Amino acid sequence: MQTTSSPTAWQRALPWSLIGLRFVLAPVAVVLAWAGVPGFVWLMQFALAAWSDVYDGRFARRYGVVSAKLRQADSVADTVYFLGVFGSMAFAHPALMREHLWPILLVLVLEAGRYPLDWWKFGRGASYHAISAKAFGVMLVIAVVAIMGFGAGSPWLWIALAVGVISELEGIAISLILPVWTHDVPSVFAALAIRRDASAR
Repeated sequence: MQTTSSPTAWQRALPWSLIGLRFVLAPVAVVLAWAGVPGFVWLMQFALAAWSDVYDGRFARRYGVVSAKLRQADSVADTVYFLGVFGSMAFAHPALMREHLWPILLVLVLEAGRYPLDWWKFGRGASYHAISAKAFGVMLVIAVVAIMGFGAGSPWLWIALAVGVISELEGIAISLILPVWTHDVPSVFAALAIRRDASAR
């Protein structure tokens, strides 16, 4: 629910602080895994990062401070943090990561390839927050908890990576379809609708 009054300085800063928290927690996650801390200790920072990811957008909408820059920063923070998560799993469970190496690399290559595409076409990074990306996030959370908490990767990591490939491919398709930079595009079908509307004008 969005407030009607003008947001205060701390209301403007709160979503940014939660986004920044994930940038900070990315190396923390790797260091904790490298140090070999118990799984429940590592999962405490993971829960904090997940909480920040949910509530940065909620607070931004509540206080009416959503902006394109905020949504872009949110997307970048998610990418940086989950790179830290993959690094953590590589330290904590190297054999399991080797079993899933090729699909992990495929997701990372597709993600890396999106950045130059978006900058070439729009002059900035994408921030779609598509439904498939949210599904990837949910499945990745389940897989990470299973791996770091219980040392069990199958079948959750396979499922998460399959959803991740679909999400990355949809993100590329959205970038190719959109005529101009747009944030918060829920699906490729929404991108097609935006393109049709732009062509009709």
